[in-house]
This record gives sequence, C-alpha cells and structure tokens, in this order.
Amino acid sequence: MTHALFSRVPGICNRMEVTVFCILCLLLLERVYGTGVPKLQPFIFPKTLNEGQTVKAICALIEGERPLHFQWLKNGHPMIQVPKVTIKMFEDYSLLEVITVGEDDIGNYTCIVRNNHGSDQFTAPLTIPVAPKWIKEPTTGIASVGSSITFDCVVGGYPKPTVSWEFLPSIASTTQEYLPITSKERFRVAENGSLIITRVHQEDTGKYQCTASNGIGNAVNKIVTLSLHVPARFEEKFHVERVHRGDSVKLECDALGDNPMTISWNKDNDRLSRVDTGRYQIFDRTTEGGTLSEIQVHGVDHSDNGIFTCLAKNAYGEDQRTIKLIVLEPPSAPSDVRVDQTWSRSVRITWMMPYSGNSPVNKYIIQYWQNQGTPHRLEEETVSSAQTSTILYKLQPGTSYVVRVMAENDVGKGTPSENRHFLTSEEEPSASPTDVSVEARGAGTLHIKWKAPPKDQWNGQLKGYYVGYKETSSTDSYTYKHVTFSEGLSEEYLLQHLRKNTAYGIVVVAFNSAGRGPESQEIGKITKDTDPPTAPSLRVTAQSETTITIKWRQNKGDADMISHYILFYKENSNTWNEVTIPHIKKKEYVLQSLRPGSIYCLYLQAASQKGNSNPSKTLTVKTDGAAGPMEWNLHAVISGEEELPEYFRLPVLAPVSASVAIVILVVIVSCMAVKKEQTRYNRDIETVTEKIYPYSMNGTPPQRYVDVEKTRPLLQPPPPPPPFPLPPPPSDDYSAPYATLPVNDANNSTDRRRNFGIGSKSNEGSIDSRRQGDGNMIQERAEVHHHYDHAA
Repeated sequence: MTHALFSRVPGICNRMEVTVFCILCLLLLERVYGTGVPKLQPFIFPKTLNEGQTVKAICALIEGERPLHFQWLKNGHPMIQVPKVTIKMFEDYSLLEVITVGEDDIGNYTCIVRNNHGSDQFTAPLTIPVAPKWIKEPTTGIASVGSSITFDCVVGGYPKPTVSWEFLPSIASTTQEYLPITSKERFRVAENGSLIITRVHQEDTGKYQCTASNGIGNAVNKIVTLSLHVPARFEEKFHVERVHRGDSVKLECDALGDNPMTISWNKDNDRLSRVDTGRYQIFDRTTEGGTLSEIQVHGVDHSDNGIFTCLAKNAYGEDQRTIKLIVLEPPSAPSDVRVDQTWSRSVRITWMMPYSGNSPVNKYIIQYWQNQGTPHRLEEETVSSAQTSTILYKLQPGTSYVVRVMAENDVGKGTPSENRHFLTSEEEPSASPTDVSVEARGAGTLHIKWKAPPKDQWNGQLKGYYVGYKETSSTDSYTYKHVTFSEGLSEEYLLQHLRKNTAYGIVVVAFNSAGRGPESQEIGKITKDTDPPTAPSLRVTAQSETTITIKWRQNKGDADMISHYILFYKENSNTWNEVTIPHIKKKEYVLQSLRPGSIYCLYLQAASQKGNSNPSKTLTVKTDGAAGPMEWNLHAVISGEEELPEYFRLPVLAPVSASVAIVILVVIVSCMAVKKEQTRYNRDIETVTEKIYPYSMNGTPPQRYVDVEKTRPLLQPPPPPPPFPLPPPPSDDYSAPYATLPVNDANNSTDRRRNFGIGSKSNEGSIDSRRQGDGNMIQERAEVHHHYDHAA
C-alpha cells in the first residue's frame, strides 16, 4: 500500500505543479513507511580464528521488501561450488560456512542482497595467522659463464613472509660467513622472492641461502649451490702484434673454459693445418683455466702480414680471437721516378710514394752521381716525407748523371728505386785550352799543339776548337780554322800556306754546343823560309803470306838533302812500328816476318837536316793466306842495289860460337850507325824538331806523319758554324782546316793518331780507293789529309 501511495504522489505533484510541497510530502512518507530498498546487517569474522577451525558468517536483512536475492563474493569473485565452503539461502538472510579454515581461505568476503527496489552489500575480511611455508623451493643450479640463472624462493604465509638471500663463495673467506645479497648490478630479488643472476661469472659459483619469515611460527630457509659449465671464451678478443722483419714472433690464444677444448687457426680466412703449416709451428697445452694455443714464426717476412684468427670450442660454447700481425720493415722502393725538368746546373726529380713497410716514412734520400769518366763520389740530398719531388742543385753543365730515390722509416732505409739517367744542359766552356805551343815547320807552316781545358770546365761535350791566327804586325782580327774534337786530351794542328819568314800570333778557343769559351794566351812565332823534302810517292808491288814489297819515287830536287827514309807499319789496330831505311838508289824494300792473312797499314817519310817530309799516302795491304797464330818477328830485309851485309838477316845458320860473334858485331855496328846519324841530325836544326831514333831501340815512339784517310767517312758532314762571326778568309785563299786526333804525351801512353792536311786550292782532299776482289791488297790514296802519330 505504501508503494502504491508513493506511486500516486508524483502524479499528483505533477498535476498540482507544487514542487516543494511534493518533496516534503515524499520525505515524510519515506520516513513513515520506508522506500522498500534492502539494507543489510554488518557482519565480522572472529579475530582469534586459527587454522583448521570452522567459521560462519550471517548476511541478514535490516529492512526491505521481499522477495530478496543473496550472493557471496571472495576477493571480488563469485563463490560457486568452492571446496570447504557451504552457502545457505533463507527468506531474509544467508549463511556462509567455511570448514577447516586454511591459508587458502584468507580474503575479503562480500554479501550482496537485491530486490525489486535496489540492492545492498557488505564486505568483511577473513584472516588467520599462517606460518611461512614453501610454495616453490630453490634448487641447485648449473649455468654457463655469461648466461642467466634464477633460483626460486616462493613462500606462503600470513602475514606475507619477508624473503632474504645470502651468498657463500666457493673460495671461502676466512670468516666462512654468508654475505647478504641485494638487488644491484647483476643480482636482482624478484617480488615473489626469487633470485635472478644475469651474465654469470666464474666467481659467482658457491652456496646461496634463501630465508623467509613473517613472525608466525618458524622461518623457513633453503641452501642451494651454483656450479658452472664454462664455455670456451677469450677475455681479449682482438690484439695487434708488431714485429720487425727477420725476427721471430709468437702468437698466443689463451682460451678459458671447461676442457676438453679444441683450438683451430686461420690466416686470412685460410685454414692452417697442424700437419703442414709451412713456416708456422702450432703448439697446444692445457692450462688451469682452459687451453693455450700458440703459433711460432721464425724469420718473419713480408708475406706474414695478415689477420690470424683462432677459434676455441668445447661442449658448452665457442669463441673467437683475432690477432693482426704487422711486419715492420724498411719501405719499398719509390716508383715512377722521373726527371721532369733539366737545366744546366739543376734538375727536378719526382716520384710516387712507396709502400711504407707498416711504419710511417720519415724522409726520402735522393742519391746521384756523375755517369761519365772515372767513378765519381756519391751525393745525397734528404727531403721530408711530405714531399714527392725536389730540385737538385750544384750540378755540372753538360754532364751525364744517374739518380735514384730511397725512403727511410724507423726500421731503416728501403731499397733504392731504379736508376734514372739524365743529362744537364750545356754552358760555354769556362776555361781556355792549356799548354799551347807553336813550332815552325818549313816555309809558311806552323805546327800548333795544345791540351783541352780541364774537363770539369768543359760544361758539356767539346765539339772542337777554333785556331786563330794573324800577322803580329797586323791590326786585323784573327782568322779562325775549325778543328774537330778528338777523344784525346791533347791536340795538334798543322797551319800551312802562311807567309815565309813572317811573325804570327796564335790563339786557340774550345767550343761546345752552347758556345765558345775564352781564348788562350796569344803565342807569337816566325815561319821559316825553307821547306823540308816533299813526301815520297809510295806503292805496293807484291805481297805473300809473310812479306810485303814496296817501292817509292822521290822528287829529284830533294835527293841531295835526304839522309834516309822511315817506314811506319802496323797490323790492324796495333801500335805503330818503324824501320829506318838507308837512302838507297833502287828505292825498294821488302817487309818480312809478317802474319799471314792479316791487314797492315804503312806509310813512308823522307828525313833530312831540314826536317822530315810529310807522310806519304797510307797504304792498307792484306797478306796472303789464312790468319793464324805466328811468332812475331820485327826483323825486315832490304833488297836493292845496296843490300845490307848477310849478318843482318835472320835466317843465318851457324855454329853457336859464330852466332855469338855475329850478334856482338851487329850490336857494335848498329850503335855506331845510330851515333853517326844523331850527330849529323843535330848539327843544323834551328828549332826544336822531332828526334829520330833508328830501330826504336829506346822503346819511346817518335812522332811521325801518318795518313788515316781509311779511318775517315767517305761523306763527312761539314763542321758546325762557329758561335761567333768569323772574319773573311785571307786573300791568298788559304787551305781548309784539317782533322786532328789526340797526340800522346807523358801522361797518355795510349797510341793515337793525328790527321793533318796538306793544303790545296779545294777545301776537301780527294779520296781514291781500290779494293781487289780477293781482298789481298787494298790501296788508298789521299792527296791532302794526313795526321801525326807516335810510331812504336
């Protein structure tokens, strides 16, 4: 009825629209009759409840309309067919009964009641004191180094037990006490009490104790042991080993872990076999903590540079270590060495940076030396490692050099690069010819001798000389004759067609491709007013295997002044020999004891008190037969109207005593003849002339004219133009210059020849050569060109 009344009142209030009045009426009616919403009576569980007892709870209604519906919750979850729990429902209350209360029954119990008007609920806690008890005990563990492990320690009880951990290392301390463990670094105690160890180390092995307590009953604890399976591992993963080339080295891989363990080696990804390792020796041995393997290398060289890796394995894992072997050695040779630019006294050198030998290059060393003549001193220049080019100074002009480059580091000097040759540019000679001397030779002829300037002042390669001359009384400039340079250091030139009995001034100038040098000091000389005999006209009339027969003609006007003839001959390129021939009427001579099948050169001079004639033409003759060894005999026989006595001939067969007498007689006669000739020759000589020693008994070869047209090319290029303007030729059309060759002196014992010219109106001498088909005889005629030489 109350409810019906309440349901009518709002309608009435709405119709009456008196809000305040309606609210007051409703409050009054609710207070007098109620709303019908259920309301529960609070309940509690006993405080002194112990484990194993039975407990009941009544959820009763204080007010509310029926019908009612009751529901029980534990910890917010509906309780449906829960073991040991009985729930009974009545019209206005519900009964909860828990039989044999235990730890599992601890919690918050909630009773909910509902009807058609609403609901109500009440919650009461059920607690009982429970001593700690194991839910999940810790157990002994085995781990690998570097792995993680968890020791369980889950303990029940009420209030909730507190869990603590302690550690006793395998290597016990002196106190034998357990050390407390807190959550830090690699150790962490979880919320449920378990101990978690990450990245297990060898020193983590030992005993671990878990203790749990809550003040109820006795605490619980458990001791467990941690042992390790140590996988193969290296504490140092990478190492660099440096060693000097030629030394020995030992590479080590010290692996930690449980044995048995195997260690294998690789070099640059190639497996090194223990059976055939070439230059490498591998040794293994077991250690307290694992296995040590090492490679020994003796006499390390460049090929040992590389990456060595060792792989260690056991049953629990594997690990790898890398060793980089660096061989320290001197740098390699710089490459691509070039001579970029050359000047007269300097040169620019460039090169490419070499392999450093695994040690930084400190500097470069440039070595160079002259490459001509006798060995020269080695010169060195040093530049920094930042440079790959340099300029060498203080070089000699026109000189050939050799240069090479080497690098140097802390290990030492490397190998030098390939030699590079270069030639500096030339400069004009800086010195004049030396030892210039002038000798009058007949009417209008001067014989000029000189030596080359000091070689270090040539400033290049000499091309020749200019012989300048002029009359001393004249104010004109010098007239120059070109003289080709010869390989010797001494030169001579026959200046002809000058005025008789006239004083001349002579200078000599050296020149090269760059220009002329300074003039020598002028030397004055007066030409003679008379001439020596003319040159004989020589020809070969016959030859055999061991002889050559010659004949000659002489100008009839010279017959009275000629005292004797001198024959010069030599085999091929051997030294010249001379034979003195008396002034005989028949003018024929047989040269004997020659080598069969050999080529001989010979020429003839007429001798007088006024001097020797120019040399005759040089003849080249080949003896008959095939060339072969033969004992050399310089003896020759004169044939003609006035033959020498028989004892002068070699094939004389006589008893020993007679032979000795003949030898003594020949020596006496020869000495008398030589003395007589020397006395007569020295009587009328006005200037210093060449001395003639018959038969060359003293071993010193006198100077003679010799024709060398056979040595001159048939087409000789004209001489280069002088590096300065030459004056016009004299009005009497003097002859062209004559070729020269070096003259022997005291410092040069090598036999060399000199070419001289006999003047003619044409500036070139004609050459007439005839060669027979069988090669037995070759005659060469040169009308104008001759030279001086030392006859042996």
